[in-house]
Amino acid sequence: MKGNTHRTQIYLTKDQYAFLCNQAEKRGTSIAEIVRELIDEKIPKEKDYENNPLFTVGKDGFRMGRRKGSLNHDEYLYRGKR
Repeated sequence: MKGNTHRTQIYLTKDQYAFLCNQAEKRGTSIAEIVRELIDEKIPKEKDYENNPLFTVGKDGFRMGRRKGSLNHDEYLYRGKR
C-alpha cells in the first residue's frame, strides 16, 4: 500500500459486499485492496490523454475556419460588422 493513505468508510448493498468478499477470497487479499484496485482502474492515466486523437487536433498546425473567428464572428456570419 502506498504511503500517503486516507481512511474512509462507505455503505454497500448486500450484492456489492458479496461481490467484494468473493473477489477478495478468490485472490487471497483484502476487500480494501480489491476496492483500491477497482478505483485505480477508473483513474485516468497520462497516456490516456496522449493517445487520444481528440487532444491532438491542431498540434500539427492544422487550422479550421477563418482567422480570428471568435473576434469577428458577426462579420463572418452576417457579412458585415454590427
